[in-house]
Formats: sequence, C-alpha cells, structure tokens
Amino acid sequence: MSSLTSSLQIATVAGAIAWPLAAGLGIVMWSKARAAAHARKVAAMEAKLRGMFQDIETKPIPAQLAMVVEALEEGEALTPTRAPAMDQVAPARG
Repeated sequence: MSSLTSSLQIATVAGAIAWPLAAGLGIVMWSKARAAAHARKVAAMEAKLRGMFQDIETKPIPAQLAMVVEALEEGEALTPTRAPAMDQVAPARG
C-alpha cells in the first residue's frame, strides 16, 4: 500500500506543479501569436502607405497646385521671422 500511496502523492505533486507551468506557457504562446499578428498588420499598413506615396511621387504635379505652392513659399519668404502676433500688437491711440 505504501507504493500506491507514494505514487499518488507523486502524481498529485506533479499535477500541482505542472498545471501552472502549462498555463504560463499557454499565456506566453498566446501573447507571442498576438504580437506576431499585430506585426503582420502593421507591416501590411506600411506597405500600403509606401505604395500610396510611390504612386503620388510618380504622378506629375498639376499646374494650379504648383502655383499655390509657389505662392505659399513666396508668402513665407516675405513674412518676418519674428513678427508679433496680431493680438499682442497694441492698437494705435490717436
């Protein structure tokens, strides 16, 4: 009877130790699979963005857009770098 008792005790102790290890391994595997799925999703989005930017780069710029960009650049060149904000300028009293 003592050999049966010791076998049951060994099985009980092994079960008590094994299930938390198995649960921890399951959580680790689940989190790694989730991270891999997220990485695949991000890579697919980046590939789509790269393709969009490459498509935009290959298309010529419309003439009207080029005129708007030039006007903005000229306006930026004419604006002083340290111009006071409109609300900070004291009104002239006269």
